[in-house]
Amino acid sequence: MSAVHAAPPPAISAPVRGRESARESQVFDQDVQALTGQAWLRAIRWTPAGRLYNKPPLVAVLDTGVAPGAAGLAGRVDTQHAKSYAFGGGDPLVDAQGHGTMVAGVIATVASGAEANPGVAILPVQIAGPTGQTSAQAVAEGIYYAISQRARIINLSLQGSSRSKVEQDAINAAVRAGILVVAASGNSGKDTCGVAGITQCEYPGAYRHVLAVGATDEAGTALPESTRGMHVAIAAPGRDIVAGSARGPEGGQRFETRTGTSMAAAVVTGVAARLLAARPSLTADQLTEIMMSTARGTAGGLDRARGAGLVDLPRALAAKPPWLDTTEPDDDAPGARGLSPLVARGFSYGQRKGRLRTWADLRDYSVVYLKKGQQLTAEATVQPGNDVDLYLWKPGTPLYRQGAKFAREWLLAGAVNKGPADTLTYRAPEEGEYLLEVRLAGAQRLVRPRYLVSATVTKPTTTAGAAGATTPGAGTGGTGSGGTSSRAR
Repeated sequence: MSAVHAAPPPAISAPVRGRESARESQVFDQDVQALTGQAWLRAIRWTPAGRLYNKPPLVAVLDTGVAPGAAGLAGRVDTQHAKSYAFGGGDPLVDAQGHGTMVAGVIATVASGAEANPGVAILPVQIAGPTGQTSAQAVAEGIYYAISQRARIINLSLQGSSRSKVEQDAINAAVRAGILVVAASGNSGKDTCGVAGITQCEYPGAYRHVLAVGATDEAGTALPESTRGMHVAIAAPGRDIVAGSARGPEGGQRFETRTGTSMAAAVVTGVAARLLAARPSLTADQLTEIMMSTARGTAGGLDRARGAGLVDLPRALAAKPPWLDTTEPDDDAPGARGLSPLVARGFSYGQRKGRLRTWADLRDYSVVYLKKGQQLTAEATVQPGNDVDLYLWKPGTPLYRQGAKFAREWLLAGAVNKGPADTLTYRAPEEGEYLLEVRLAGAQRLVRPRYLVSATVTKPTTTAGAAGATTPGAGTGGTGSGGTSSRAR
């Protein structure tokens, strides 16, 4: 397993992180056709792709580079647009470490498996050199480059212990561009991310808006080294994964086997690419929903090792596209203003609905545009056993800060009753873009809650104020006392 070993180069202020791989690889000779009989492919119930009628989806592999001549990658690598952000420069089509080529090979195998069907186009974005070390700045630059090239999926088989705003901002930009970001959960085997009083996480798997993948054996049992946490969304085989080796001769038949969540993430990326090849109109949210809802589940719902369960290729391919969600909440107030509003300007009256992404954010905001005198009735529901609260913030509310002063200045009303459902009612005293927050009370969960939120607005009237909602007291910093009393601020 690679970890964060050294300080970054002087020219880069971001923390260094390593490429993620749990065990040393083994290199050997094997016929490429024999790959289809591997246990890890049987575990996801893999079958070869049929004839490709659409353009292969572009998948950006941010890693140590990709050797396009490796077995299984012929005709599947976009060599023209390959790019390197490795410190000191590098060649994205040379992979001295071998990790990126393995990741790309797994993606290509799952996405197609037949030489006549490319199935996927791999965009090599080199963010690490032979040592496997990179920086948050290089990762972010690689993500922005993938956005500029209109990649549909970004694979991040990386691991580090430091959270970087630079990386999170880049991931947010990718999500807003409609890109699915898939990341390895990590190989420490720890279960400390999201646990009260500890919160030691591994990134990029623990970032918001990332589809974090845990690793299992061929039977679907979580590997001991696979990192646990409420951020883990789904699992895939990660033990003894076989793909073409960068260390073989050009066009040769050399292969490697590796174990870890890097490989598991590549499997999920391959499944997502297979779905996109069949149905190019699917959004990133729909891809996530399909894979999670069709995964071979875990007892009692989502768990911290395997998320929704083991990804299942034929079930995912057979699933109907889920509801297209255009009113997705965001996890911070400024960011919500860059997304589709829950209630848009020009919406006269009626009901709009939205829902949280399949990964968990404890607080999410949606824009609700209200005219003076319009009454908003907001409702949120979450799975039983969880607690959801609603808050309404003034137009122009900045990034959330804990404390009573911030609440006194910006908070209008809140509904903080205990339980899996809450309703907030408020009549707007002025026209503007209000922010509706849905907050999950408490972070220590064995499952990842998902909620539905709806907003019903009436025709404007001359009366303004709140009704049927509890406004948090000044000393609570945004936590009210419950009940049905209300007042406007």
